[in-house]
Amino acid sequence: MEFKNCVTWQEIIQQPSIWREELEIVKNNLKSIGAFIEKVQGKKVKVVFTGAGSSEFVGNTLCSYVNSKVDIDVLSVPTTDIVSMPEQYLEADTATILVSCARSGNSPESVATVNLADKLVKNIYHIFITCNPEGHLAKISKEGDNKYLLLMPEKTNDKGFAMTGSFSSMVVAGVLVLLRKDFAEMERKVTYVANLVEKNLEKILADAETITDLDIERIVYLGDGALKGLAEEVSLKVLELTGGKLASFYNTFLGFRHGPKSIVNDKTAIVCMMSNNPYTRIYELDLLKEFKNEGGKKKIIVLDTVCDEEVKNNCDYYFSFADEKLGEIEEVFAGLGYLVYGQLISLVKSAKLGINPDNPCPTGEVNRVVKGVIIHEYNK
Repeated sequence: MEFKNCVTWQEIIQQPSIWREELEIVKNNLKSIGAFIEKVQGKKVKVVFTGAGSSEFVGNTLCSYVNSKVDIDVLSVPTTDIVSMPEQYLEADTATILVSCARSGNSPESVATVNLADKLVKNIYHIFITCNPEGHLAKISKEGDNKYLLLMPEKTNDKGFAMTGSFSSMVVAGVLVLLRKDFAEMERKVTYVANLVEKNLEKILADAETITDLDIERIVYLGDGALKGLAEEVSLKVLELTGGKLASFYNTFLGFRHGPKSIVNDKTAIVCMMSNNPYTRIYELDLLKEFKNEGGKKKIIVLDTVCDEEVKNNCDYYFSFADEKLGEIEEVFAGLGYLVYGQLISLVKSAKLGINPDNPCPTGEVNRVVKGVIIHEYNK
């Protein structure tokens, strides 16, 4: 199948332009965002990012970085956990900013989580980061002064099955909202990453063509910090776009040794997303050396921001953006290049398997917007 005829292809490669458009949207709303969040000042407060599937991974990607920059607790809790056990995550006496991330804004768990929070938390404030102006979350944002809508650029409302531009745009938006006082610096970084990814698209695609020709049955993505969240996301993209025909897994570099490494056989590719943190890279390089010393036919693929000869000498395939400035940018932004790389691997592999990436599950067991969920009344 020719993947360049698919909407998913266009939705992947247009992401840099979307990030630039998003910067303008947030810039134009900085005052109103600040005014909304200031309503909670002076209270004991926590911020909870929530969503399901890729929308959950938005929070998983950005929370560790944002937590290192602010003096309030920032958590990531999936809507699927909140809905099934609300009393464990919604604290009645703790002022809470619930940041709901959603492409459609219509999934049953997203709607139920908002309703549960309104019911159980005395001081609840909602920020809806969503891609669909006609979705339920966008519509209820007008109900009361405790709700704020940040609508993503129109093109983020992916028409394809898998979340691509919707995911990356919500990651960027989530960081910009909570670290809005540093907007100028973050604008510079996001713009730099967008330009660099755009410049390297042909190089990334050529690499994806090579990697997807390998004789593999399993693929593992490894990343630390924000890159763990991105590893989780690109791992899901593999499952979704190949209809589960290529098994995928994710972990951290250190965590992989503690059991999950059992998945590795001679038909496994391990994609290692290198950190920009010099200390973290020491541990990551240790694992690369371990892989090399073990031998076998597994394939080690490394994604990097800078040129590192020692890393290059300890893997089978080395893709680097080869940019020292990128190497100085935090992974939550710099890793967007790795994200596009992983998305393209999934897209190209899907097409080579004869699957339509825009509709990889035509029989309907898995849907673009989740179906079949029954929400039960919570009466405690």
